[in-house]
Amino acid sequence: MEKLEDPIWFVNGWRFLNLLVLTHLWYVGEYGIEGFLLIILLAIMVCLRYRYLMPVWTVSIDIVMCLVFIISYPAFVFGLSMPLFEAFLKGKWLFVFPIGLIALVLGDLTGSLFWYLLQSLFFGAFAFYAIKNRRESLLEVDNERRSRYELEQVKLDLLEAHSEVAQAAEVKERNRISRELHDHLGHDLTGSLLALQAYELVDDPERAKEMLAQVKERLHRSTKRLRDTVHNMTPVTFIGIERLERIVEEAKPLKIGFRYVGDLDLVPVHVWVLLEAILKEALTNVARHSNATKTDVELDVTDTIVRLRIQDNGTVQRKENNGSGIRSLQIRARTLKGSLTSDRSNGFLLVCVLPIERS
Repeated sequence: MEKLEDPIWFVNGWRFLNLLVLTHLWYVGEYGIEGFLLIILLAIMVCLRYRYLMPVWTVSIDIVMCLVFIISYPAFVFGLSMPLFEAFLKGKWLFVFPIGLIALVLGDLTGSLFWYLLQSLFFGAFAFYAIKNRRESLLEVDNERRSRYELEQVKLDLLEAHSEVAQAAEVKERNRISRELHDHLGHDLTGSLLALQAYELVDDPERAKEMLAQVKERLHRSTKRLRDTVHNMTPVTFIGIERLERIVEEAKPLKIGFRYVGDLDLVPVHVWVLLEAILKEALTNVARHSNATKTDVELDVTDTIVRLRIQDNGTVQRKENNGSGIRSLQIRARTLKGSLTSDRSNGFLLVCVLPIERS
């Protein structure tokens, strides 16, 4: 179908059809071997143009060949239809003037010759604009494809930068907590330990009582600091496996089986964020587009990877191409050096595999 839409097929078809018409005119007109020789030469030029992209100046070869034969046999003026068509096809209107002049001087433009050359002119101009429009359309499609590719690259860069920022923020928060515990809690605990060691060596009861009170004060302050630090570490919203469980719980009345194995503490925060988005998208698609009665969700965590597998038992055939939501999640998975694949051969299966980068 694409070949039929290509104007070059129309061009080649007209060339060979015109050769057949010229052959018919030669046959019924009895112009001798000279006329057939002109048709052979024109056919050679047609075959060369069919096989190769010939330069514009080759139109002059057709004109010269026709002129040589027309001088001896004016009836061969019909052969000018070939260079006339090629001149308009190339958009070189200057070639039209010598062709028209030859036809006017050596031919009779009051009869069928005029209409025959006119149709060559018309079809040549039509083919020229058809090819021009197709090239512009292809150029527009290429530019759109290039822009889409560049946009995808920008999106990948932004998602990768977002992932790096999330990891940097996680490391920064970890360092802040470590510094907080070291500077305050560590100082008080060390002071309490030294005070207890000194308490064992003091003979004065009053002095011992005073030192014990200081130890209690230090321990009380340390306990308060530890409680405050833990409170600041607790997120205001659920994250991790708790968040996935809540998403499954909120997906009712869908019947969902949720299973997870492995050390969940190995999964970093930015990976949990992506897993949450994938689970939401999958369950939303099940609710909207599937007749599934059961959906299985499995989360496996190893030392090197985390794998989320979601499959339903639906039988409704969906479109082959993934929607924009799945495609966006696939891009996000690639930015984390992972993958997100789907399969529709047996229900709908969505599998996400992400690496766990150990520091």
